[in-house]
Amino acid sequence: MGGAPRITNRERVLLALEDAPDFQDQYELPRRFSQVGLSQRLGMAQSHVSRALNTLMEEGIITHKRKRVVGERRRVTTYSLSDEGIELLRELIENIEQADVLTLGEEGTLEEIELRKLVDMWTRRGAQQYPDALSLSELLREAPVHDGMPLLETPPEAVRQESDDDISSEAIGLHLELAELRRSQGDLNSALDHLDRAAKLHNKRGNPMGQVRCVLAAASLGAQIENPTVLISAVAEIREPTEKMDACLMLHDALLSSSPESAVELLLELPNEHPEVILRRAELALRNGEEVSLSDIPKSLPGAKGIRQDLWLVSFLRIQCRIASVSGKGWPIPTEVDSALASISNNSKQPHPMLYGELTLAHINNPIFENDDRKRLLKAAWDMQPPLPTIGHIGFQLASLLPSPEAMVLLLNLQQKFKSIGDESGVTVCNNRLESL
Repeated sequence: MGGAPRITNRERVLLALEDAPDFQDQYELPRRFSQVGLSQRLGMAQSHVSRALNTLMEEGIITHKRKRVVGERRRVTTYSLSDEGIELLRELIENIEQADVLTLGEEGTLEEIELRKLVDMWTRRGAQQYPDALSLSELLREAPVHDGMPLLETPPEAVRQESDDDISSEAIGLHLELAELRRSQGDLNSALDHLDRAAKLHNKRGNPMGQVRCVLAAASLGAQIENPTVLISAVAEIREPTEKMDACLMLHDALLSSSPESAVELLLELPNEHPEVILRRAELALRNGEEVSLSDIPKSLPGAKGIRQDLWLVSFLRIQCRIASVSGKGWPIPTEVDSALASISNNSKQPHPMLYGELTLAHINNPIFENDDRKRLLKAAWDMQPPLPTIGHIGFQLASLLPSPEAMVLLLNLQQKFKSIGDESGVTVCNNRLESL
């Protein structure tokens, strides 16, 4: 027996490739051996998977090759284990299986036992099976620590498998792809439905992190979080620091409209020095009527690329506009805001209706704009169809700038959106404005 090995992102990716060598001679490989598939199976951000893969390749532990993958039209890069990687994986699996853990003995006292023996005992009693080393490693990662050892008092709640793991993984991947496609087409209801199905599959497979990510992705599109407290508790259990930070920030943003007090509590628990935390705390200070400066916040997020950098700039400019609206100075250059909006518009690779709408609402307060400019900007934001309450603020401001017939059509449309979620106050505002036309 021995101490539990440290299971980092590097080890999790290595474990996920355990059976990859068995498939290398096949014409078409399972999706789970691609970078996207690994990200979905492990519930990790693709950037973290990429970083772990690069490290493993530099160490000569894994190999890569472009091959056909289930569900992909073109060949993509797939990953497998080198001879050195196979040997290293065997050692890691042995360490996981022989790890010392604590559990409740027959007399109710804590007893020390090997993880593999404990799981075998649970399985004989009808508990959930753990078919591979990755599933065993998740037990160790999620277990609380008592006296320096993982504590596994009772078997986790059994997960009923409706199909084998690979088919389940493919189904999750398909739902996520369809969610992204529907989102890019502006069909938010269908996107939310696919995210909900992917979350439920993650739950059945015993992957709480994957489930949390799906729930948070849905929340970013306007879905309500049914039980924020439970989600906060789930995020708190994440051990990997970077994953935990990303999940906490996503959860904070999702809670702002539905449960602002919970969002503030979560934000105040995060480390002060993280740029994304600093920016959100600046926004909190603005909401509290405090004076805020952006001098200590970088305009470019260190280490970020692509869409993440675009989203950072959008958030930065939104706060800059809100500060300028209070102070009367320091407005961003309009063309810079236009460029940032274009990076998340329907014509971009990563449309983001909610952030588009929020930046627009802050941007139109710039005193240099005439009503025609504001109408143009609000019309573009309305066409993005962000979720409520953002689209409500956009609709009311846009309606005030339109001729009565056009304003009536817009307000009736908005009224139906409020009715669909049971927002009586929103419906009342629409009625009042319709009566005033």
